[in-house]
Amino acid sequence: MRWSFPVGRLFGIPIRIHFTFLLLLAFIWYAETSVQGPGAGLYSLVFWTLIFACVLLHELGHSLVAQSYGLTIASIILLPIGGVSQITDIPRDPIKEVAITIAGPMVNFLIAGVLLLFGKMLDPSLQFAEISLQSGSMVVDLFWANVMLGLFNIVPAYPMDGGRILRGIIAMKKEYTEATRLAADVGKIFAIGFMIAGFFYNWWLILIGIFVFSVANSEVQATVLSSRLEKIGVRDLLITDFTTISPDEPLTAVVEKSLHTFQNDFPVLENGRFVGILTRSSVIESLHHRLHDRRVGDIAKRNFPTILPEATAAEALTAMRNADVTVAPVERDGILYGIITMEKLLEASDVLNEK
Repeated sequence: MRWSFPVGRLFGIPIRIHFTFLLLLAFIWYAETSVQGPGAGLYSLVFWTLIFACVLLHELGHSLVAQSYGLTIASIILLPIGGVSQITDIPRDPIKEVAITIAGPMVNFLIAGVLLLFGKMLDPSLQFAEISLQSGSMVVDLFWANVMLGLFNIVPAYPMDGGRILRGIIAMKKEYTEATRLAADVGKIFAIGFMIAGFFYNWWLILIGIFVFSVANSEVQATVLSSRLEKIGVRDLLITDFTTISPDEPLTAVVEKSLHTFQNDFPVLENGRFVGILTRSSVIESLHHRLHDRRVGDIAKRNFPTILPEATAAEALTAMRNADVTVAPVERDGILYGIITMEKLLEASDVLNEK
């Protein structure tokens, strides 16, 4: 994800932080310090940092269960609105989806239980009965924060955890796309409720409502698109007539070639092997900075998926989206059969939709 940076790995999973997350922590510290003094500012900074540590553990819960099913976790990203586990492909097995999803809230409830036991052992006089995030006790505040995180996440507002659990349950009886539509409709109702409640209680609910509503829409569209593309194979969309470039070519030569082709992105081949992709955006950025003498190999994108010729168009779409590329090689054992482009996949989906 853009504007995020790596901070390490846990269980082999890359952990990334979005820069807006740091802005949020800075804002919290400044606001509390300005109103209540440096002591309160420091307490709030530590408290919210620990809450996001719990959010990270929540996402690890999802990710570790997904790994147990053989799925790949591209990364976990911490955002101001929470965490996101980038699982390469959510299985369309309702049981597995429910198991992966429910693991996150269960981690929060487990943390709350540990904090309750630890708190009572540390100080038997601690009061956990009254709901508070400002009790003055870090243990009590974190206990209730985790209880609230767990409960909030099981609200059936797709694409939140509860909504994904709801989709999994519906998918046990209905077709997957229809289950997604129904879960998303429920999620939109909750999203509108969040936004209305936000005007009276907390503006943060407005942001969550907007996020839930927009993502619910996009997830339905993505599911419908993927369902259509499951019906056709990559071989049916294979492009075999395309222009390739060498990593040693200067950028000016690529600009010249682009004037004589409809291609936006160029496969980079070295000794007949696919080694990268030169994207249109990379060319424009280099020209903008007057780096006309750069070699193709210096700016070509090396992170690309390899699509097998027997793959479905849906599998190609998922792989390309996960790698954030618009073109990918279709090859096996070093033999390049052709290329597949995002534009071709979307065109195929439109054609299927019209039938």
